[in-house]
Amino acid sequence: MIISVDNIVAGAIDEASSDLRKPSLTIHDNPELALEEKAACQVLVDYLETSGFEVQRNIAGLSTAFVSTYVSSAGAHGLNIGFCSEYDALPGIGHGCGHNLIAISGVALFLATTRVMDKCRIPGTVKLYGTPAEEAIGGKITMLDHGVFDGTDLLMMLHPTAGYSGARHSQCCLSMKVEYFGKASHAAMAPWDGINAGTAANIAMLSMGALREQLKPDWRTHGIITNGGQAANVIPEYSCIEYTIRTSWASELDILRERTLRVFEAAALATGCTHKVTEEFAYLDNQDNPVLGQLYEEIMEGEYHLPPERGVGGSTDFGNLSQKFISLHGMFDLAGTRVPNHTVEFTKEARSVEAHRRTIFAAKTAARVVARCLVDEGFWKQVKRAHEERQRNNGDHK
Repeated sequence: MIISVDNIVAGAIDEASSDLRKPSLTIHDNPELALEEKAACQVLVDYLETSGFEVQRNIAGLSTAFVSTYVSSAGAHGLNIGFCSEYDALPGIGHGCGHNLIAISGVALFLATTRVMDKCRIPGTVKLYGTPAEEAIGGKITMLDHGVFDGTDLLMMLHPTAGYSGARHSQCCLSMKVEYFGKASHAAMAPWDGINAGTAANIAMLSMGALREQLKPDWRTHGIITNGGQAANVIPEYSCIEYTIRTSWASELDILRERTLRVFEAAALATGCTHKVTEEFAYLDNQDNPVLGQLYEEIMEGEYHLPPERGVGGSTDFGNLSQKFISLHGMFDLAGTRVPNHTVEFTKEARSVEAHRRTIFAAKTAARVVARCLVDEGFWKQVKRAHEERQRNNGDHK
């Protein structure tokens, strides 16, 4: 009897579905912030090792990163395919971005692809990357800089949101820490002796607000004062801002960065403070492979009978991978309720049975796309041509 690769994919993921629900709930109910995801990392590693896969931990100096590798019994000379799992939570609201679902979707993709290679005797390598700190420092960027993804032919991951898409263009994102250094003095007895670092922070924030009038519609700037002083009757000698800027294209990020840095410098000059800017991390825009994305959307539309979403917004460290590798960051609808990411409502829905069901379907969909790459040489050539064309055209955006 001939079994299609789609049936192999569905069988592998359906078999694992109920077991994958357990680590999803464990991660969801025990939210851990970036670089602190010890329990989440452990529950995923335990699942993989129990399933017979070897796992390496402490990757690229990140204690909560891991890589699990499968080499086909037919040999390693085929495609090298990688999937990413995320599992860090958001401060205050837990898994308001559904990383518990992203975690198990990566595992599901890994299981399905290894099953296809095994059943069809297809040579190649499959890796599952446990990638921490997406919501903070960008663990994938650190892993990329350490060469962890070198040699990969195709990278893929899934992400819940409102609606689905195989062509979601995320924004570039640069986060900065801005510190102002002044001089403390009694605010009533000798304010003239002080240099007000708190005022510098306020001027910086107000000036960035004024700058927005001259920014492109798709550019974003936002931040908070994390330290504006310690007492109302003391001129603050120190203040600190956490600030983020976003653009749609990497070529535009440097332009907005320079304008932002001038604002921060001007606030220091206006108040007599000195200042220091620490650029913490930069996420580049995600660029899905259009051939992979089209097939992903076709399968999704057949299930939901709704068109894909075409919004732009948000940022991901997977974008840095998409700039270099053939990739797909597939978006899937969380639970049909249209609740936005990074909210308490999203956190609640990410635990639901419906969200799990939709995660499993999205994993089957994405795994079918991967399987097509493995068994259809013509399709894979189209994928590669699309990637090469995009690489040639990058930087042409105005």
